[in-house]
Amino acid sequence: MSERYDLIVIGAGISGLAMAFEAKQAGMKVLVLEKEERAGGCFDSPTIEGDEPFWLEMGTHTCFNSYGRLLRILKKVGLMDRMGARQKLRYKMLADGKLVSIPSRLKFVELFANAWRIFSTTKDGKSVQEYYRAIVGPNNYANVFSHAFNAVLCQQADDVPAGMLFRKRPRDKNVMRSYTFPEGLNNIIAELEKRVECRKGQAIELVAYDENNGFSVTLADSSVHADQLVVATPVLAASRLLKGAFPELAEQLGWVNEVEIETVGIVVSKDDLPLEPVAGIIAADGDFYSSVSRDIVEHAQFRGMAFHFKPGLLDENQKIERICTLLQLQRHQLIQIYHKTNRLPSPDMGHHVLMHKVDELLAEKPLALIGNYFEGVAVEDCLARVESEFKRLSQIR
Repeated sequence: MSERYDLIVIGAGISGLAMAFEAKQAGMKVLVLEKEERAGGCFDSPTIEGDEPFWLEMGTHTCFNSYGRLLRILKKVGLMDRMGARQKLRYKMLADGKLVSIPSRLKFVELFANAWRIFSTTKDGKSVQEYYRAIVGPNNYANVFSHAFNAVLCQQADDVPAGMLFRKRPRDKNVMRSYTFPEGLNNIIAELEKRVECRKGQAIELVAYDENNGFSVTLADSSVHADQLVVATPVLAASRLLKGAFPELAEQLGWVNEVEIETVGIVVSKDDLPLEPVAGIIAADGDFYSSVSRDIVEHAQFRGMAFHFKPGLLDENQKIERICTLLQLQRHQLIQIYHKTNRLPSPDMGHHVLMHKVDELLAEKPLALIGNYFEGVAVEDCLARVESEFKRLSQIR
């Protein structure tokens, strides 16, 4: 006999696990299905074990005290007292083949001449390029800010809606501004995963829906059923999963642009890396968007960096060579190399119209869509979507 649940969640990233955790706390019988052998999605902190474990973030890098929904989860799972501070370090910029300070690339006269517009210009209806070019000046935007925004989003950011970047939120001043945990941000995933039923390595063959019997999810060797379904996958994966049961919705999701981010992480001995401690590197030109450093939490033995490469330009060996050349390292000095591919939404100025139509198609349906392709890619944006979709499902249960 096949198993039946109140809610099935497809995808065990932060969105899917947060939704499952919320539903479980509300007394629902919940199952999470994840196709990979690990949970977490963009939360990925591979670790070298030892007396002082060394982790490196390969996807999500930072959480802030303005992430109120995340803080509520951390309190519920007992992680608040395990928070660790991050050192305040500066980013370097790679320009013309050299690592330079960001201020050295700025034209301050132009910056001061345009900065007043921040008080009179709104983000409404403007792209990142349109809004920020007006308030920092065209040269500063071209030399510094455009590359910094590319680094934040791991893609070309010019045409992204300005409102999807740096959303202002109230800060909890009782919590450190940015933080991490003893095993990296993956501690959050591990604690959530403990509290829900999560089956990993589950390839989904079919999602079917019947108004009388609810949802049926067919796996390789079994099927599971539920009254309600949540899809918490990258947007084009969601489109493929829903093609049979909800073709109009799947077609709408298929219009959303997506990019692939190729990340390579390296770990070296502290003594072998000549670069001064940095928060990371923003590339003004070349084949990667940014590199984010583990230097924000000092380790007695190791240092590490995760490089977010532009897709399709370099093979794996060329990426390693690029890293070694930039950091003045020999390949044999790399103690550990990690590889990861993430898929991220690539929204343009028509994105909100697409999402509005998606929400119209979801109305009154026992189906929810959550993830980083609605209001923004920040963790708090994802959790805001979880909150609103859980509330909607609760009203039609």
